[in-house]
Amino acid sequence: MSHWNTRVIRKYDQKTDTTIFEMHEVHYDDNNRIIAWTESSVGPFGETLAELKEDIKHFLEAVQKPILQENCHEAGEILVEVKESER
Repeated sequence: MSHWNTRVIRKYDQKTDTTIFEMHEVHYDDNNRIIAWTESSVGPFGETLAELKEDIKHFLEAVQKPILQENCHEAGEILVEVKESER
């Protein structure tokens, strides 16, 4: 079954020569392969304080997972895990 979660994506901006880390929704297929992700970063939200707290919990879980980075590939942009030594 396809699903999504929040993940950290590292991005490099050539214009400003800076690297930033942002939270994005990442979507997976039934085989747990990444198939899409949000173009813009996302922030925690909720319609109640309890929902906001739950969303923040997911963000904290995201920083415990491997960091992802957008890379150009012959098929287009893909997300790849950043090696720990390159963080």
